[in-house]
Amino acid sequence: MTTSELSERIQCEALRRKLMPAEAVVRDVRDGAVLAVSGFTKAGEPKTTLTALAGHLAAAAPDTRITLYSGASLSEEIEGPLAPFIARRGPYMASRASRQQILAGKMEYDDMHLSHFARGLMYGFHGEVDLAVVEVTRIRPDGSVILSSSVGVSAEALARARSIVLEVNTAIPDLTGLHDIVLPPTPPNSGWPVPITGVRDRVGLPFVPLDPARVAAVVESRRPDYSVAFAADAALCGRIAEHVIAFLVECRDRFGWQHWVPPLQSGVGNIANAVLAGLRRSPFRRLHFWTEVFQEGMVELLADRDRFAGASAAALSLADTSPDRLARIVEQARGDLVLRPMWMSNNPEIVARLHVVAMNTPLEVDFHGRANSTHIDGNRIVNGLGGSGDFFRNAYLSVAHTPSVRRLRDGRTVSCVLPLLAHVDHTEHDIKCIVTEQGYAPNLAIRSPRARAREIIERCAHPYFRPLLRDAVDLVDDEHASRAERQARLEAWWGHYDAACREFPATAA
Repeated sequence: MTTSELSERIQCEALRRKLMPAEAVVRDVRDGAVLAVSGFTKAGEPKTTLTALAGHLAAAAPDTRITLYSGASLSEEIEGPLAPFIARRGPYMASRASRQQILAGKMEYDDMHLSHFARGLMYGFHGEVDLAVVEVTRIRPDGSVILSSSVGVSAEALARARSIVLEVNTAIPDLTGLHDIVLPPTPPNSGWPVPITGVRDRVGLPFVPLDPARVAAVVESRRPDYSVAFAADAALCGRIAEHVIAFLVECRDRFGWQHWVPPLQSGVGNIANAVLAGLRRSPFRRLHFWTEVFQEGMVELLADRDRFAGASAAALSLADTSPDRLARIVEQARGDLVLRPMWMSNNPEIVARLHVVAMNTPLEVDFHGRANSTHIDGNRIVNGLGGSGDFFRNAYLSVAHTPSVRRLRDGRTVSCVLPLLAHVDHTEHDIKCIVTEQGYAPNLAIRSPRARAREIIERCAHPYFRPLLRDAVDLVDDEHASRAERQARLEAWWGHYDAACREFPATAA
């Protein structure tokens, strides 16, 4: 982009004078600094400044340690080089490098519900913010800013930080008109009931107000968002998607959705995109989405106006992030897609009010209906909880979809349906339906835990593991055995299970 074009994006004269290279900006980041940055599922992260910061710390200040807050996950390309210098991280991460630092005890990580974190940042629960680094697509004449492809906690970071760096991304289109910005109220103000009754409703501003005097520097970025890659088992994900759609059709027939479909929330990933693809072939029309991420699977729906009626999200996260394609999608979605702060996209009251159907992918479930989204073996963190808890706990219907088995690097094949979980993120009270490629088990009637367990086993567990799981029901629910007896029997059961995982036949997958 030429100098004149960059100047057109920076309409505030006072902030044009603060334009400087990222390498000069990051020299002022000191040990112990608390940074709050834009970014949500790889979208809208300050790519130039954070890359420069990682390079500076590696070369000139290797002992520096910072605290890093973002809306949700940053890309591995950005967080990976910075991870060795992060002492504390929150509220979400999905970075391989950060995971290694956390497991090695070198990074403190606090996993939080996203809606709670955004409000907590404004309440001061997480301390002072020394520096906000936020990607924008335009600086308006009065210093207010147009955000880029995500909102996350950008508005809260700009409101709370002592100092601000604005990263103007000239590689992507000006996204004026896409956002709806409202800050969460802080005590003692009770706030006002957010008057949203539809996914396209707007109640705030299309920009973030900002005093130019609080901005320390402006940096130009010429980097599009990093793409969100998918490597799905198409057949497996397709079968899961078919069962999710079948459950939704059952609900339509039982609960009178013939002329109305509740807004949908879809998590990120291979299964989520397969479900979105399945919706294109489903009997449902005029679909609305109240969700965290407008993702690749929704783009195809966007092209079918008979299927797509509108969406609200915290980020626009795509597999192909080329500027021309982004511009076409934004133009196509204009008026129908709204990007909001995550305290609004994940707001429990709004999720409940709109009767959202939540669909997310945990790592594993147990036959009581609980789900683990974050940890392997109870203590090895894979990623953060994200917004799944916000949605599962407050949804009209909540659907947990996962494969019935998973192949591990050590060659074992493990069941994703277990008797008990070593780590529970979502209780049985939060989930209305469990889905695997084997089938689905709804939880819409009053039943005993034993009846619920047997249904999940018969409908959702892999046939190879069903006999073992049937045995486990009796072990877990034996009312006549003492706690010590049940514990001993379960320990023996886990031994049989481990042997079965090693002996899982390739033909059974």
